[in-house]
Amino acid sequence: MKKYLLLVILLFFPLILFSQTDFENNFLNGLLKFESFWSDLSGDYGTTFFPSLNEGYGGRQSAFAQAFTAVADDITTIEANPAGTASLKYTEVFFSHHKLIADVNYNTAAFAIRFNNLAFALGTRILYLPFTHYDNFGDVVSSGMISYTVITLNAAYNFLPSYKFFGFSVGGNVKLYIYHVPEKIAADQTKVNVAFDLGVLTRFNFLKAYHYDEKNFSVGLAVKNLGPFTDGEPPPTTISLGLAYKPIYRLLFSLDGNMLINYTTDTYKNWFISTGFEVYYTKFTSLIMGVKISSSPALSVGLHFNFDSFTITANYNWGLDDYSKFNVSASLKLGDFGRQRRKEELRKKLANAQRLISLNQYEAAKVLLEEILKVQPRHEIARGNLKYVNNFIILMQEYDAIIDNENVLE
Repeated sequence: MKKYLLLVILLFFPLILFSQTDFENNFLNGLLKFESFWSDLSGDYGTTFFPSLNEGYGGRQSAFAQAFTAVADDITTIEANPAGTASLKYTEVFFSHHKLIADVNYNTAAFAIRFNNLAFALGTRILYLPFTHYDNFGDVVSSGMISYTVITLNAAYNFLPSYKFFGFSVGGNVKLYIYHVPEKIAADQTKVNVAFDLGVLTRFNFLKAYHYDEKNFSVGLAVKNLGPFTDGEPPPTTISLGLAYKPIYRLLFSLDGNMLINYTTDTYKNWFISTGFEVYYTKFTSLIMGVKISSSPALSVGLHFNFDSFTITANYNWGLDDYSKFNVSASLKLGDFGRQRRKEELRKKLANAQRLISLNQYEAAKVLLEEILKVQPRHEIARGNLKYVNNFIILMQEYDAIIDNENVLE
């Protein structure tokens, strides 16, 4: 019996072995075709210098798979759309840590402050990796830390804001980026250069199904990493057009289309798309998911905790043929210089003025409306009400004059 069993095994083992090999080959071929599909779809980076210039700060921006050009509502907008800082609600301090492959880490720190329509921000991010140089015999020749550092100075201004119109924000970044290689690893390899970003942003209401004092649809455009070449290699210049839509108060969608600029046929090419959504399932907690469609497609998921004085965000980005990374970030809200309080005071003054108008107390209403316009000259409702009040006061004065004339004639 054992002889027959051994004979059967010997006869069928080659078939099993070859079948397994065919399966593995088919699987690997299928995987290569799948990755080739994405590469053909949107191209690759190729020869560009400092590709990490296109990396964001982390936080919600990273959880949205970088689809943040039009969202632009927290400090991470510095790298997504520099115009967004002109409409930040609070002065913010931000910290972020990314855990990449092996011992490679990526950290960020940033600060943003806004004075009414004018905003400034300063941020820095550094990617660093330990490097050890071995000779042909396996002995350590040298070791050190190679780093990619970006220092960003931001300024933005929101033009023509009013009660009904968000305004038109314009912002720019000046970036100093440094590729540092210790001399003991390789001599004369450290490079320093500059790049520039420009962004625009506006918001308005469109198919809004909730009552809240905010615009629910945003459009943003950003041109990032314009600048001189480094040793003949261009920076990763990108044009991003973004849309963000909030149909209900607890749900936000975003979509970014990104075009990578071709300086030569040897550099990267074509485009990639990022999209994401955020849903608040409690007052302070939201779930964010994003997808990047490119030659290196990626999926991201994050949890965001938004409290009155600080935020915490944790997310994971999984790439098909790129490295995956975990990111945790936090920001401190340092106040708004009384903007929200003044806004509430104006709202109350407007309500009181309209109440006085309904009671025919036009002179008292006029005083309140003029106070509103001193603070916000482009307040359309206050201007309209003041025009009505002035016309009525003039009409009443003319009526009183007619009555006085008739009394004189009598």
